Parts: sequence; C-alpha cells; structure tokens
Amino acid sequence: MSRFAGWTSAAIRNLGLSSSNPITNSNPKFKVKVKAQKFDYIAPIKTALSIIGIESVREYRFLHDRRFRFDLAIPEHHIAIEFEGGTFSNGRHTRGKGYSNDCKKYNLATMHNWKLLRYTVDRTKKLNWEFEITNEIKNLIENKTER
Repeated sequence: MSRFAGWTSAAIRNLGLSSSNPITNSNPKFKVKVKAQKFDYIAPIKTALSIIGIESVREYRFLHDRRFRFDLAIPEHHIAIEFEGGTFSNGRHTRGKGYSNDCKKYNLATMHNWKLLRYTVDRTKKLNWEFEITNEIKNLIENKTER
C-alpha cells in the first residue's frame, strides 16, 4: 500500500497544489526550490581522450598528504585538466576561499611538475568542444604548440 493512499484530488486542490504536478505550484505558502541540473563537463573530455587512446583518471589525487584532486588527470604525462565551473554565476571557484584554495592547489601542482590546463563553461558553447580540448592535450603530449 502506498504511503499517500489517502490523498484525493480534492485534498490536493485544497492545499493549492496541482494534482498533475505537485512540485510546480502557485501557492506562495508552499515554495519549492528546484535545483538546476548540473552538467558533467569532464565525462565528454574523458571519453574523447579514450577514443584517441589517451588514458585519464577522474578526481585524481596528485599529493597523498593533501586532499587536492584534479578533475581529470593524465598521470603518465603529468597533465592535469581542471574545469572551472560557476565562473559566470558567482560559483565556488570565483569566491574568496574557493579561489584561494584553487590557487594553492595550482601552485602545488606546478611545483610538482604538473602541466595544468584550465577550462570554463564558455568553452563548451561550440560544437565538438571536447575534441578541440582533446587536440590541445594531444598537442601538449606531442610537444606541439599552436600559434
């Protein structure tokens, strides 16, 4: 038996909710915050890298005595990929403590001979953006630079 077996359409109407979709209602007494769905920007990059035969690791912990992790890493070549989310919406990466911690992490990575590539959401507006990033990584591995 369902937990809400006693609820009728009339009872729902009395609450000011819609029987078809109780989450979206116009009654100010019952405000519901709906969180925006977050897109995983790392998965397409990881997939594109695997297509061209480059092995990568998500959430790679590059220092064992610290909690810092790279969004994506290619440990064999000491390449780290960081996706800076929330840069246009006052996210964690652009506010005081988050920005400060990111700076510490990036400096430690550089001191330990990691090459760090940082990307933002605006990079994902193009078609096949993940393959463009993958080509940059491939060129870095092959020691080529585009000019």
